[in-house]
Amino acid sequence: MITKVEPPKANPEKLLTIIEDAYHGKVVLPEFQRSFVWARENIEELLVSILQGYFMGTFLILDTPPEQAIFPFRTVEGLEKVNPKGNSADHPTVRLVLDGQQRITSLFYVLYEPAIHLHNSRNPHHFFLLLDALMDGNPDDAVYGVSLADRRRLSEMQAMVEAGKALNFSQFRDSSKFYHWLYNEQATFVTQEQKAIIEGFYRHFADFMVPVVSVSPETGKENIINIFERINRTGVSLSLFDLAAARLYRKETDLRKLWKEFADKNKDLSRLIKPEFVLKVIALLEGKEARKSALLDIIDDLEKSHFETQWKRACSSLAKAYQRLASPQGYGAVVPRWIPYSTLLVPLAVLLHFVEENRGGEAMYHKVDQWYWGSVFTQRYDKAVDTTSYRDVREMKEWLGGGSCPKWLENPSVDQLDLESVADQRSAIYRGLMCLIVLAGAKDFINGQPAVLKDCQDDHIFPKSEFKSDSRVNCILNRTLISSNQIKGSKRPSVYLPLFLKEHGGEEQRLRQTLHSHLISEEAQQAMGRDDFQAFIDCRQRTFLSEIVKRVR
Repeated sequence: MITKVEPPKANPEKLLTIIEDAYHGKVVLPEFQRSFVWARENIEELLVSILQGYFMGTFLILDTPPEQAIFPFRTVEGLEKVNPKGNSADHPTVRLVLDGQQRITSLFYVLYEPAIHLHNSRNPHHFFLLLDALMDGNPDDAVYGVSLADRRRLSEMQAMVEAGKALNFSQFRDSSKFYHWLYNEQATFVTQEQKAIIEGFYRHFADFMVPVVSVSPETGKENIINIFERINRTGVSLSLFDLAAARLYRKETDLRKLWKEFADKNKDLSRLIKPEFVLKVIALLEGKEARKSALLDIIDDLEKSHFETQWKRACSSLAKAYQRLASPQGYGAVVPRWIPYSTLLVPLAVLLHFVEENRGGEAMYHKVDQWYWGSVFTQRYDKAVDTTSYRDVREMKEWLGGGSCPKWLENPSVDQLDLESVADQRSAIYRGLMCLIVLAGAKDFINGQPAVLKDCQDDHIFPKSEFKSDSRVNCILNRTLISSNQIKGSKRPSVYLPLFLKEHGGEEQRLRQTLHSHLISEEAQQAMGRDDFQAFIDCRQRTFLSEIVKRVR
């Protein structure tokens, strides 16, 4: 006898209501679901999609009494931080999310700001809406996530919030607070038209509807797990590259074949970038902005032969940009983890193509270097990447052609950086400084011989075990690239420096040259000799800042 099972039904539901139910412990996750793994960039893309009213996929949900749930379940990650009273047992029915966990947990994270770190980060993030970008018609650039450890960026965003130029997304969860802010608190956007634009985007968010497919408990445990596995195996939304490939197929251009040919020749680079990077380079070569919403139009406008020519140019330029980026004689990112921004490859590729096309000399390449290091140490590519790339390419071409220097690069305040707070290895500044250590030579810390830099480890100079009471022990000022730790171990500098001196034949000058290749000055070496952590940090900060200024100005 065949048991009749009620087929799943799809109904539209308000997205914010689902997130509110997660806050109250009603929307839960089966234990067999993976943990929250989305990074900042994934969340930013989701928020941009919602603000523009784009389809974000369906949710698959199983409604069941909590005491009769066929799977063990848990609340969304971070709930205990913001609502410890949120209890699933308080609800006659709970909603187990079979598909949609990352999206729901991301929005819960944005709106309620639990103090938990994101994937590939050690710190919590807050998300902001940049209102000037909305007014300029650039919603793609309007969403910005900031690590709470990035004190400078966080201070800048808080200043923008106080000035009424930005809004914390957490304010979106309460309509009365939002409208009170819009019409009574902020005094920056005062015209009815401006307020209507902001309200319109808020309404996109607050009224956003999603299709929810409800699964009946009678479907059975095995069938539900099969459905879940099938969704996670095949439920991948179309990327920009997928859409571009479909458009170009009509022109008898096989984009996937072109990408495979590029990836086969550039294995390291292809693992680092997305195929869309090549399309963005093409857009910039065409003098167009590489915005996601415009790329497909640009592709449609190009004839088959012209597109394929530009594809070859873009691929060649990206390969040269990566070579410059990864070289110990170029920008020093000898392994991918030290690349400050992979997104910088796009404008860098276009600028190097421009210099080569115009047969530029050392002066032009030096300007490109200034732009690169300025972008890294001002964290210029932390947000609005596509818009910034377009603007930088346009302004840099003018400067390279004999025009004026971009205003932001005329006198960047890099000499005021607080490097004591830079401890996140994913920070552009942290990675940029590691690259400067590579460029300084980074000899074997123990014996002064040339080191295999790609095999070196990011290690403490003053040992963490001995100086863990000082919050700065993990900051970039106390780190360098070390190829062997056998002699150093967890010893204090006053103990291991004499051992290093012995490895250098007892010659102080040779040891000093080795330490200098790690951007450790003679004065800093003296502080190491007496285990003076404060003096060492102060000395190295001055050395790093001097090196940064030399690169940028």
